[in-house]
Amino acid sequence: STLGYICLTWRDFKRAEHHLGLAKLMNPNDATILIMWAWMQGAIGRAEEGLAGAEIAYRLNPLYPSWYNYYKSRLLFQTERYGEAAVLLEQRTFATPEREPRDMAWRAAAYAHLNRIEDAEKCGRVFLDAVSRRWCGDAAAGPVDYVNWLVDVSYLREEKDVDRLRQGLRLAGLPA
Repeated sequence: STLGYICLTWRDFKRAEHHLGLAKLMNPNDATILIMWAWMQGAIGRAEEGLAGAEIAYRLNPLYPSWYNYYKSRLLFQTERYGEAAVLLEQRTFATPEREPRDMAWRAAAYAHLNRIEDAEKCGRVFLDAVSRRWCGDAAAGPVDYVNWLVDVSYLREEKDVDRLRQGLRLAGLPA
């Protein structure tokens, strides 16, 4: 499963699918493998299948760690269930929004798709501020670079999923 996840981060989607699928086959009751497999399904454009896998992971581990919602929120977003995605992202970022900049960007995009533009813009500002304070790359980088980084580390293979995320970010006032 670890190799599958690494392949996903390298955007080697075919190998990611192979290794996470094999891990799932070998360990069908391992909730951690299932939630990673579920996100990989979303990354390759099969968010509905991913949601079904995530639900199994939640049932297998009813005391699941909060990071499960990191993946489920993205799957919900991809299936245009923006309200549900926003609720999970609110839970993840409520106490310390600047600690989870990626979640704040996805939250901004979800709010924007819900036409909650003022909330979306606030989340977008938190995202930009948090990333700018942590940025270790090119010192001349700015908001466009931060948004491009976010899209890149979201590991979405399908252009329609990238477009949906970028559209939400643009509606939230970010340079996407």
